[in-house]
Amino acid sequence: MQRGRQVASLLGLIATALLASAAAPVRPFAQHVFQVTLSGAQEVPPVVTAGSGTVSVTLDDVTGAVSVSGQFSGLSSNATLAHIHGPAPAGGNAGVVLTLTETGGTSGSVTGSGVLTPPQVADLLNGLNYVNIHTATNGGGEIRGQIVNAVPAMSWGWMAALALAAVLVGAFALTRRQPSPAGVA
Repeated sequence: MQRGRQVASLLGLIATALLASAAAPVRPFAQHVFQVTLSGAQEVPPVVTAGSGTVSVTLDDVTGAVSVSGQFSGLSSNATLAHIHGPAPAGGNAGVVLTLTETGGTSGSVTGSGVLTPPQVADLLNGLNYVNIHTATNGGGEIRGQIVNAVPAMSWGWMAALALAAVLVGAFALTRRQPSPAGVA
């Protein structure tokens, strides 16, 4: 019985240390990185095109600094403009928030940076912005991708802490279990 309590106490100390270390890396700002896939099907109205693209959007939600980099290919004609638009959910259209620079013709790259206002930061974090690339053939936009958060992965520290907490609870339950009377199964 005493051994079980010692094990439970040790596991409790380990779980506490892991929880403290998992929470320790506090950053002075929250940087968000969004991976966005662009396609004609996401345009409003949808555009039939072989064009596609991917961009990475990085946001510092404290300063509002945002940067975009990515590439596109297979457009029906040369790219003419690229923007972040908002606020609008998927399936809606909105005005330009940030003008981007596109290089290349039907294939190329897109880059840009700027500073968003606090309401624009909130819109971006809430999935109300999209990247779109316009072409000579499709002036309203040929490919588009909504900027949305992926479901965040749990860090290994938190997973280890949860596993240890489960073991701790199990060990505690075992120490609290009453022994069965002799001869009773």
